[in-house]
Amino acid sequence: MSCDGVDDRGCDAWETWDYCGLDVNRLKLRAVHYAQTAGASAETTEALGAMLDSKIGLKIASLSQQQLFTELINDAYKPKMHKIYSSFLRGAKVDFALNVRKSPFGLKRIEQEDPDLYQQMNQSMADVARIQPLNDSIEEVLKTFYSFDTPTIMRQRADEQGVAEVKWMDMDNADGSHIGIASGTAEAASNAETTMTQLVQEYTIRAQVRALCKKSGIRIDRTEHVANSLGHLAAVVDQLNSLDHPLKIALFAGRRSSDRAYLLLQTWFCAHNLKNYIGSSSIFAFSHLSRALEEEGVHKSADRIEEMGRLIGTHAHEVMSIIQHLMSKYDDEAGGEDGPVQICGLLAHLLFLRANGGTEYATALSDTFGSHSFVAAAMVTQVPDEFIQDIQELYPNDRQIQKGARMFDVFKTWRLDSGDYCKVAEMVVSAWEDRCRQLERQGAGAEDLPRQRPALMHSNLKDVQHVQEVANLPERIRPTVLAFGGVADGFVPFDAQTEDGKQGESRKVEIQMASIVMKAVQARHPKIPSDQDCAGKHGDDDNLVKAQVDPRLPEKAQERFKRRLADLFKTRKIDADRASSVLAKAYHDVTRRQILN
Repeated sequence: MSCDGVDDRGCDAWETWDYCGLDVNRLKLRAVHYAQTAGASAETTEALGAMLDSKIGLKIASLSQQQLFTELINDAYKPKMHKIYSSFLRGAKVDFALNVRKSPFGLKRIEQEDPDLYQQMNQSMADVARIQPLNDSIEEVLKTFYSFDTPTIMRQRADEQGVAEVKWMDMDNADGSHIGIASGTAEAASNAETTMTQLVQEYTIRAQVRALCKKSGIRIDRTEHVANSLGHLAAVVDQLNSLDHPLKIALFAGRRSSDRAYLLLQTWFCAHNLKNYIGSSSIFAFSHLSRALEEEGVHKSADRIEEMGRLIGTHAHEVMSIIQHLMSKYDDEAGGEDGPVQICGLLAHLLFLRANGGTEYATALSDTFGSHSFVAAAMVTQVPDEFIQDIQELYPNDRQIQKGARMFDVFKTWRLDSGDYCKVAEMVVSAWEDRCRQLERQGAGAEDLPRQRPALMHSNLKDVQHVQEVANLPERIRPTVLAFGGVADGFVPFDAQTEDGKQGESRKVEIQMASIVMKAVQARHPKIPSDQDCAGKHGDDDNLVKAQVDPRLPEKAQERFKRRLADLFKTRKIDADRASSVLAKAYHDVTRRQILN
């Protein structure tokens, strides 16, 4: 077999050697080997081998590529976003832009050096656009593991709109990099995001192993790199377990995953071996694993939840980026000549809570345009009376918001996703203390306003050492929940093998993961013109390191929008009455006047 040819050892006719079904026997042997190489304990290594020998492990590892390609790699926040869109943003058209920020083997290079692989990738991306986003099975998974009921209008729109197709653009820059654009309704464009980023990750890995084989005859097939990832995972789980911390852990892994089968095996292994594990964000993983459990006779929902944990999902930046682009004039109106105030960010949270179960588990995702300015606005802006009325009517058994409450009072948890965690956490906790003092001074009439200390969630972790540092933080700013994906994916150095399967002479080979993002960059509505150049995101880094803009814009327009982001990021003295009035008007315009439908 050549590096370009079709493997004749068990692959289907349409599969090439680097994209073949997993060899379940070799998978276990090599995964155990890499776990030992990575330094996993004997106990954790044994657990990994036992998982791959188990009925569920064998069932997952035996899934064909075609079976793994029948559902989207959607995260749990997606249906909550789409519930907002199908309720309030039916008239909006949105563009998401896929951008490979850092890669060992860029898309332009794949196109030039491995055109067959590039063609396969484009065909796979076209196939994604034909996947049905929702079906009865997925709805049942959402209901069982997420307590999510799918509205009829949301299902109808998913059936009609589907998944937006990604079209490539060559950028006019030094490397001629490719940008993928998905355009459509908010739901259709959003549906492309996490599946496409995972797909590009997978093809980036394939490009590396194919180039390595052509250059040196070293052959790292799919079984080998999935085994390597599992060995790496075992070592990471071992290290995390050794930290002996009280923090809950959620796996946010789908979009970053190196392989779909690995995502399933990773989720199953963490559910049974990672201490303090509470669940995963991957609907894809829960769908396949729940089905596998049912096939093995585990029919009761409570038993499957006991085996797998729950789907975990909070808020997402995309809805704030979209609403802010469409309704940026409200930010300007609230700030007047002093500069914009984050009204749209607050509005997006209100719409999220109204559509998705009320305020009982209200979580703030504050960094879209900067946490400091978000908190500053939330501290002085009153919750609109119409929102309070809606929560009373829609969720009468929920924790009710009292008239006169500030937006800051609504949130029970703060998810911190970028920037210096310690600084942002200290700022949030200090704001809560200031709010408590305000309520004490207010006295009569403030007795029923919430004063519970906010819980913190950290979702911007780099590695195990970073987790340890966070776990050792003072209790004042220590998070209660950690969420990560990249920490639990990746590779250790590979043992080199030539085409004939013989070991290389002590040669180690490294395969690297890419950094890929796909974000909302444009939002349009025929009746709502916007003076803003695009949709985007700032993040909590002062230097705009995580800032997202539309890469198609001319340089001057990009710089103009970055200045806009910087204005939203700034904290400034806010006229509380004016900000409250504008937020109430914005909420009324979207929910009563239906201006975005």
